[in-house]
Amino acid sequence: MLLIVALALGAVVSLLGAIGLLIPGILPTGASPSLVATAVGAPMAAAVSIAAGLAAVAVGVLGLRGQRGGGAGDVVGAAPGGLRIAAVIAALLVAALIPGGIIPVAGYSFVLVVAGLVVVGLVLLTVRRPVIGVIGIALVVGVVVLAALRLPLTTFAPRVLDALAPRLGELAVSFAHLVAAGALAAWAIGEPAVRGRFAAGVRRHRRAVTAAAALCALPYVFCRLTWLTPWPLFAPTGALAPDILMVGLLLGGAMLAAGLLTLALCLPWADRFPQWMGGVGGRPVPAGLVVVAASFVAVMFTVGGVDLVRVAATSGGALAVGVLELLLVLPFWLWGPLLALATWGYAMHRGRLDERLAAPRAIGDRGLSDTLRARATAELDAIEEREVHRSVR
Repeated sequence: MLLIVALALGAVVSLLGAIGLLIPGILPTGASPSLVATAVGAPMAAAVSIAAGLAAVAVGVLGLRGQRGGGAGDVVGAAPGGLRIAAVIAALLVAALIPGGIIPVAGYSFVLVVAGLVVVGLVLLTVRRPVIGVIGIALVVGVVVLAALRLPLTTFAPRVLDALAPRLGELAVSFAHLVAAGALAAWAIGEPAVRGRFAAGVRRHRRAVTAAAALCALPYVFCRLTWLTPWPLFAPTGALAPDILMVGLLLGGAMLAAGLLTLALCLPWADRFPQWMGGVGGRPVPAGLVVVAASFVAVMFTVGGVDLVRVAATSGGALAVGVLELLLVLPFWLWGPLLALATWGYAMHRGRLDERLAAPRAIGDRGLSDTLRARATAELDAIEEREVHRSVR
């Protein structure tokens, strides 16, 4: 499925490049040009778009042909290393063609997504544990009501939708590029096999990498928390109006949620749904769903982070913050690559975990004892460690 998406949207990216080359200025460019357009100009960026789209199409065709011949899967299948490297390069090229200003749009939109996730989580908690769920709903409602007494919370969603409405064309172009790049990245890093020294290192240190990625959320969250004190950091000059305070705190909450979701990649939650989630508690989390979602976000963070740094560096002092402040408070330029590595490590971990879970289950079907099933699991763990050390050597 990922390769089909990459192939189809790769063709769309090429078509957009051809239109931009033949009819300059007809396509929306967003708040600022893409990284490629900034570096080489709009005409050359259109040519790069054609080439990057065709590269995505080629990767999709070759990958699908390999799957047909070898039976490999989208997220957990094997493919030649060279083709996966080509997919990563094509993903980076396509992502670098995304119009600028994607991070602010994603931030405001994610606030609404987090609100939806909270509602869904409370519903699932109430289904499994009604008393605790009702208490949780009461607490959330109480917090929202108290906040609404001081902040214009009801105006946030309409303001976001009103701001996005005039940019639908730009958002459609950005979405096509982002999904194409994300599909290529998810297919490239979704292979569970540990191949080579670097891959073995990523899997072995995946928890540290994931924790480092999650820590990238803390500077912005801390700065937004200071808005509740007399010494607000990373804030407009002067007194904070209620609507500005509301937006800042909501964005800080969304950033905290993004950090927690990143950290979850190395927690048991990413392997099995928590027991308190009614209907799905205790069931395995679909590895493909996690890999695809995290890959999309990693692509967006990487390109958007570099774009933020570029805007700050070329603003000539027009921004209220300096380049160094932006690098430290909004480290998307670091968060994106670390999240990609964490996702790759998660994919390799889940591949091994699924193998370990399947083997004792198959052995149990033949009527062997719990002792033998435990011994089989231990032997599989030992084989895995030997494979990792062999790859390192």
